[in-house]
Amino acid sequence: MLDTATPRARTLAARHYTSVQSLEADRELMLRSWQLAGHETQLAEAGQFITLSLFDQNIFLVRDREGEVRAFYNVCPHRGHQLVEGSGKKAVLTCPYHAWTFGLDGNLRGMPKRDGTDAPARAEVCLSHVRVESLAGFLFVNLDDNAPSLGEFAPGLEAQMLERIPELPDLLIEGDSAYGHTYTCKSNWKVMLDNYLECHHCGPAHHSFDDMMNIAENRFELYQNYTYQHAPTARKTKNEAFRLDLEHDVLDGQFWFLFPNTIFGQFPGARGFYASRFDPVRPDLTERRSLSLTTPEPTDPDMAARSAERAEWSTNIVSAEDRELCENVQRGMHQRGFKQGWYVTDPDAHDISEHAMRHFHDIYLAAMDEDA
Repeated sequence: MLDTATPRARTLAARHYTSVQSLEADRELMLRSWQLAGHETQLAEAGQFITLSLFDQNIFLVRDREGEVRAFYNVCPHRGHQLVEGSGKKAVLTCPYHAWTFGLDGNLRGMPKRDGTDAPARAEVCLSHVRVESLAGFLFVNLDDNAPSLGEFAPGLEAQMLERIPELPDLLIEGDSAYGHTYTCKSNWKVMLDNYLECHHCGPAHHSFDDMMNIAENRFELYQNYTYQHAPTARKTKNEAFRLDLEHDVLDGQFWFLFPNTIFGQFPGARGFYASRFDPVRPDLTERRSLSLTTPEPTDPDMAARSAERAEWSTNIVSAEDRELCENVQRGMHQRGFKQGWYVTDPDAHDISEHAMRHFHDIYLAAMDEDA
């Protein structure tokens, strides 16, 4: 675990949250970083594929016939047409423009009517590969061929997740639903992660969450390029958020942040897990794209009802509260009277300490080779 004691007392300057130059730099940072792409259960069979866009770069992942997950730029090397859309299952990949076909390994399989032409040899043409790695079942891509592996970038993260959430390998993809649904926020992506990485605001701003949780025992731990948060509940069946089954439900929230823009977590309540990627659209607009996992079988007959209650609370209460907070802060970043904020931290990392947010900022500034 990393030392939390550093002398810097001021947060990122407001320009990091408002300028177009920072937005462009942030996008370049993400294109050379590991980005959440999906989950292995979405590619359970050979030929299954999923697509994603990282700004203007289109990518797809597919499981080949040998069982390996591969990632490619979603573009035909012939004339640049997009190869596949959405998700599905294909035996071969056929470009809709000129019907060139590619195997699941990315190699060219066929060109219609190529005999008698000066078309390139099949061995000369293939799809452009993108690096892909798995972390506790979640699939990540990286457009930088020289970037360190996930294990090198965040040593110990996967082992920690599997140790603290032992059922994680057995969970199945649920889709963009429940507390992990996709939504937009009129704030900078870093404002949203700043909010995620501290619980100083939990008592004043999230009254129902505060009633359910034991906020005083909330703790963040800092590691190389990631953080871990342990958030115990107050062990109350009835609270102002949603019902808890003290026998079957998760009673301690556990959350991770992976730099630069991915979060994972197991929220209290019905068993499951989620992962989210924060994509900057504009300096003042972010899209949060998420995946939810659930158990293969219900833990008890009432699990679905409790899960629905949690989803409704998350969407209509706590997420709405966070969105309002973040959008308010984003407006504040434009005020001439605000240049940068202050951290509240202490060596004991108590519940209101903002050292995890500062850790995020430290990694960010180092990646950008900038001062605050």
